[in-house]
Order: sequence, then C-alpha cells, then structure tokens
Amino acid sequence: MAAFTLQELESMVTVGMGDFKVACGEAKLITRDLGSCVGVAIRDPKTGVGGLIHVMLPEYDPNGYEASYCQDVNTVKYANTGLDELVRILVKEGAERKRLVAKIAGGAHMIMCPVIAECNDISTQNVKAVKRKLEELHIPVLAEEVGEHYPRTVVFDMSSGALRIVTSGRQDRML
Repeated sequence: MAAFTLQELESMVTVGMGDFKVACGEAKLITRDLGSCVGVAIRDPKTGVGGLIHVMLPEYDPNGYEASYCQDVNTVKYANTGLDELVRILVKEGAERKRLVAKIAGGAHMIMCPVIAECNDISTQNVKAVKRKLEELHIPVLAEEVGEHYPRTVVFDMSSGALRIVTSGRQDRML
C-alpha cells in the first residue's frame, strides 16, 4: 500500500464499515479494507457536495430475520437502503439530485469456496445490488474497479471527484 503521510491521514474523514460520510470543498473521505464490501462515491460535480458509503450487504428486507430480531437495525450497511439515505443527505446538503454521478470499488472475491461459484458469492451480490440501486436512482457510474481477489482502500477527494484506490503490493490507481 502506498504510504500516506501523517498529515494526509489526519486530514481525512474515516468512513467505517456500514456507514457513510458527506463532505465538500477540500475534504477527503477514506474507507479501508474493502474486501467483499463495496465503496460507493457519489458527487454533484457542480456543487462539489459528495459522499462515500461502505456497503456491506446487498439488500435489507424489512420482513427478514434482522428486522424481526434486532432492536436497532443499521440499514445504511445495505446497498438498497444505504444508498437511498446517502442520496437524501447529499440533496439536503446542497447537491442537485439530477447531477449526481458515482464511482465504485471493491467487491473482491476474498474467500475461495469450491461449492459457491464466484458469480454467486457475496461480493458479486454486493456489486450487482449497488449497480441495480444506482440505476434505479438514475445515477450513472462513471468508473469502477470491482472484483479480483484483493482488498482495497479508497480515498474520495471532494474537490476533484477523484477516487484513489490503494492496494498493498500494487500501484495506486485513480478513477
């Protein structure tokens, strides 16, 4: 992984698993260790208001197990409900809904399992769910780096809209 300076790290806003953050201006948002999870960066290029979400699971089912047995369900960790909430907050913070664009990274096949084909594993389901929801929201995906077999850390630069992908043993990439 490319080294970050202490100053860079201290200036970045961390997005945890199953969470999102919204920012603008010179802010940089970082989420680490995207394995099967998907990082989705959404931004209004005109206002510079954007956000980064760390999606852990494909879909929240309000009639499913978690809804039935858990007091406080974190619906942000799901592609379908988390992206809805992120877009709602982006608009509230000044983004224009019709100008939103996205970049995605992650969805790596981290566990090799002979009985589950890669096309059916959780990483593939996460990527499909993110793309399906973005299409439903009419948010175009400008760039992506998904799949493969390695984790990623991503840094989303609000001022430029660039999504920097950092992976141990690989050269940094910019989307």
